[in-house]
Amino acid sequence: MSKLTVTFPNYTIGEDSLQDLVDICLHYGRRALIVGGKTALEKAKPKIESALEGSALEVVDFMWYGGECTFENMGLVAKKGSDEKVDMIIGVGGGKAIDTAKGAADKINVPVFTVPTIAATCAATTCLSVVYNEKGEFDSFYFFEKPPVHIFMDSEIIAEAPVKYLWAGIGDTIAKHYECTLASRGDKLDHSSGMGREISAMCVKPMFQYGEKALQDCEKGESSFEISQVILNNVLSTGLVSMLVEEKYNGALAHSLFYGLTILEHIEKNHLHGEVVAYGVLVQLAMDNQEEELKKLHDFYKKIKLPTCLEDIEVKNDRAYLEQVLENTVNSPDMEYLPYEVTKDMVFEGIQKLEKLNS
Repeated sequence: MSKLTVTFPNYTIGEDSLQDLVDICLHYGRRALIVGGKTALEKAKPKIESALEGSALEVVDFMWYGGECTFENMGLVAKKGSDEKVDMIIGVGGGKAIDTAKGAADKINVPVFTVPTIAATCAATTCLSVVYNEKGEFDSFYFFEKPPVHIFMDSEIIAEAPVKYLWAGIGDTIAKHYECTLASRGDKLDHSSGMGREISAMCVKPMFQYGEKALQDCEKGESSFEISQVILNNVLSTGLVSMLVEEKYNGALAHSLFYGLTILEHIEKNHLHGEVVAYGVLVQLAMDNQEEELKKLHDFYKKIKLPTCLEDIEVKNDRAYLEQVLENTVNSPDMEYLPYEVTKDMVFEGIQKLEKLNS
């Protein structure tokens, strides 16, 4: 058997989680570059500055990540970090900001720490970045040897963020279970992949239990036990599955359909990643003839208002209109390893089955 090394990030969750930032980061050096989204930096900066007060940790700058996770923006952040001789980069914000920070840290070989200010994806946990071009279209995956050293999940900041991010995160998290179980179906799994697939059940069950209440609390901007449980699932459970299972099991139709749909300009403009991926899970279940799971998930989506049909994501139900989307979907990297060949017709038929369920 070839060598396998699995590295996990440590994490802190709670309303005062950022108070631990200095003690943990000082083990890795004294100079830090903080990179994030504009709103994210504005929300997190007071708590970060409070934690830094009187400490030996020096922040050389609070830097905007550039607005899109591109190789160019990673390069700009990496150059800043290199010029300032930083010992670490701290990524603050949503998935694209954090993915940019991770990529920049990898380029200059310094540790990265993450501070998610929304819980929409598992970017704060994983050892890869999803890279886009300047137009916001999917470009490629950028893999690293190690994940972030530590994740600081401030449940108060996340609870006060717009509820749509937690909502979309639920969709993205649910996808992990259905995608990895489809991709690994029929395979003899090693310990790591087997454990990852078992953990993936945690990407779904707690959502049925806590999801609705967490979204209600987030609407009111109130941190709660339910919100913490959903944050941990959105950010951590999904990320752990991603790092444990073999890369070929990490995606299937749900994410591939999302990447295919990004060629439609309004998708990235009007809809969130996890929202569209959630729709893709239903298409995957329909295509795979998992009728019982499809009905259960469809009912849950209706309850929390995740999309269940093309109209919900402003897409026309027209084969010619969808042709390039379908082409990009079946040629996505996440479709390379599935238990059977998936064609454009099969994806389109899955979409039609879902449309009928909504009629």
